[in-house]
Amino acid sequence: MSVEERAKKVLNRVRDFTVLWSGGKDSTAALLWVIENVDHAAWNALYIEITSNTHPLCTQYVLEIARKLGIEEKLRVVKTKDFFELMERWGPPLLGAYRWCLYRVKKPGFTQANFICVSGTRRSDSRVRARGSWINRMLLDMDLFVINPLFDWSKEQVLDFLKDRGVPLNPCYRLYHNSGNCMFCPYADKLHVRGVMSDPEWRSKILAALYKHRDKCMKGKLGRSVYERWTKWASQTVLSHWLYKLEKGVV
Repeated sequence: MSVEERAKKVLNRVRDFTVLWSGGKDSTAALLWVIENVDHAAWNALYIEITSNTHPLCTQYVLEIARKLGIEEKLRVVKTKDFFELMERWGPPLLGAYRWCLYRVKKPGFTQANFICVSGTRRSDSRVRARGSWINRMLLDMDLFVINPLFDWSKEQVLDFLKDRGVPLNPCYRLYHNSGNCMFCPYADKLHVRGVMSDPEWRSKILAALYKHRDKCMKGKLGRSVYERWTKWASQTVLSHWLYKLEKGVV
């Protein structure tokens, strides 16, 4: 039995599960998959907006797609503590006890999810996820179990799935090479970092916080790598996203 078949069997038996929706392509595809494959309405969708670190276009996209799909009543939007206020105070979130973005910011939002959750996690996302499973217990020391119906899908399958159903990608992918749910992420790849740092407004916020905690960052290998990865693009000028905003009338 395939992952999708097993996920469908479980989700059609349980009630009151939650789709974890970030506005990214994978979680949006997972939401659509649930709509098409679950034959009961006893579920909701949870969108966690990371205050000051989630791009307004990401939130706008989620609200618009929810209206388009007719699931406004199922959508629960949770706003967190202000990310950059915490980053100014504590420095960038790192692994372990210092990864406060998960434990201090996101975890309170997840308390509003049901016991069973659905995510768009795919094994091809990373080596860490490849070692996972289509069903697993959520991290963060929480008694939540997550089902990943798209676990065996490729990126191309996700994109084709969205396209075939007439659901556009979050515009932040074109502007910033990421969904915009977490604009600053210590573990972002090069395209993500470069895209975000091409925007003067985001660049100034991020640099101010990093420069303030430079000494703390430079004490460890991980902190140095985060600091150097982001500050490397401090002086770049890329205008493509501004042109796109002008075209769309959002500036």
